[in-house]
Amino acid sequence: MQVEGVRLEAYFQRYQIVGDDEPISGELLTKPEGHTAPESYFRTLSLSEQFTILEWHLRLSTEMTHQLGAMVSINVHNSLVEHQEDRLRFLEILGRTTVPVMLEFTEDYPMPAMESSNAFLREIRELGHLSALDDFGTGHNGMSLLTRYDFDVVKVDRSLTGNLLTNPERRRMMRLLAQLLDTLGKQHVVEGIEDAEVYERLLDAGFTTFQGFLFHRPEPVVKLLAEASVGVDV
Repeated sequence: MQVEGVRLEAYFQRYQIVGDDEPISGELLTKPEGHTAPESYFRTLSLSEQFTILEWHLRLSTEMTHQLGAMVSINVHNSLVEHQEDRLRFLEILGRTTVPVMLEFTEDYPMPAMESSNAFLREIRELGHLSALDDFGTGHNGMSLLTRYDFDVVKVDRSLTGNLLTNPERRRMMRLLAQLLDTLGKQHVVEGIEDAEVYERLLDAGFTTFQGFLFHRPEPVVKLLAEASVGVDV
């Protein structure tokens, strides 16, 4: 996939889910070739270019679900849904998708006001998809979004698990967060897990779904689909 002469490469990083009978699920990651700071690159894109990438991600997700049985998470920059006309366009594109996906709304741009956002998140759910609060604990994605916005899933940023092994208060905080998410009926993914002892502490706190190099590194989507003998524009 190329956007304005820059080749985009898609990777898939699986989640680690407690329980052997869970389906494959994970995050679709996109890297612009030749850019060392992907986040900065994506912030320079126009809305039209972002919608083009969204449609590409949804096509990839459909292929991965059909061929690999994967439930795919896609990052969405919140500027893409800032205005009502853009939210309607987003829903129209999403409505053409034939498989369920999870849409992760990122932390570096504010979500629209609560009432309009929650109406939008409900429409996503009615179309058969999930919404996620990405990188909870950083940027704009703090406690107010957790308790006032109707996300299905909370992705817990790796910054909240720092010093977990040496700081008893941090361990208590994570245990309370797991209990709060359960009380609110939110699914979760804890990001950035690279240490086995940290993983064990988080299991003990009540978390069950994880993302990180301890379990799975990102793999090129083209490789995964090629192994499944699928031809797709990646």
